Amino acid sequence: MEMLARRVAAQGLAERRWDTLDVLRTWTIQDSPPGAAAAAIAARAEEVRLQEALEARAAVAMYNARTATAIVPADEVAAFATALLPRGDAALQAVLGQALPGRTEGFEEPVALAVDAISDALDGRVLSRDDLHEELRRRLPEEMLPWCEGCRSHHARRGLLVMAGLHGRLCIAGRAGRQPAFARTDQVVGFQPPPREEAGAELVKRFRTAYPGATRAGFAAWANLGTAHARELWELAGDEPPPADPQPARGTRLLAPGDPLLLARDREVLAPDEDLRRRLFRPAGAPGLVLVDGRPAGLWRSRKAGTRLALTVEQLAGLDRDAVAEEAQRLAPLRGCRTAEVEWG
Repeated sequence: MEMLARRVAAQGLAERRWDTLDVLRTWTIQDSPPGAAAAAIAARAEEVRLQEALEARAAVAMYNARTATAIVPADEVAAFATALLPRGDAALQAVLGQALPGRTEGFEEPVALAVDAISDALDGRVLSRDDLHEELRRRLPEEMLPWCEGCRSHHARRGLLVMAGLHGRLCIAGRAGRQPAFARTDQVVGFQPPPREEAGAELVKRFRTAYPGATRAGFAAWANLGTAHARELWELAGDEPPPADPQPARGTRLLAPGDPLLLARDREVLAPDEDLRRRLFRPAGAPGLVLVDGRPAGLWRSRKAGTRLALTVEQLAGLDRDAVAEEAQRLAPLRGCRTAEVEWG
């Protein structure tokens, strides 16, 4: 459990002493599923100032190479994006996924075309997802607009939006009803990318800080980068520094699905028991984790019932029910609720 203790301390879960931007500077915070970012901050900071940071443009939301919504400080968004930027067909294909169906090589030209089209469509304005795709239907060839059965339309796939984001030409600038609204990062907060090698080395360093003991393969999977791309960045970062003695963890935390501690690919560090791993890391509908003094102690799920947040908690080890109820109440306003109620399974 020593490695878990180191990760808990490194991620600010041993004691709530960080602020919102401190948490975001780990480059590990994502808002997928929606609400995950605010819950992650609540587990690490006394006050959650995420919405204020986004509205003040002190923080930026964008798609990362996993197509999840990452949230990073505005003054570091160019470095974060540049670190993930792939070059060459193999690296591009790893990030694009199925964004260009049927293509196995020659990715650079269509990606450049898509980035230019997105940049032009968003120039000086904010567009809903549907409005952006309507603009792209006028700017991109049909082969780059595959049919989407779920949407019942032809549109550019998210991998192309990811690439525009990594070039500083797309960020998530709010909501348009139930859809995300997009703008150009360079026009919202500015975008001055550092040298790619410098940015890549910094990404690896922050990953190693958050996940002590993780491997290069774990980094590649966490970042969703191609093997050669991840190896290049890993080698740029040099040797991992020797581990420091971790700060002892105290207290109860409710980690929501999508919390950074749950995103490491060496899941046995957090959950050595195979049955617990199977239940905690479900491909869909995964529960959250109750952490007590830095160790797994329960699973939880939540649902909204009007203005009440209802949590169902399954106990795995000793739990302080009052402490769990207090943590649930911290989450309630983040989910648009006034109160929280805990049911014990």
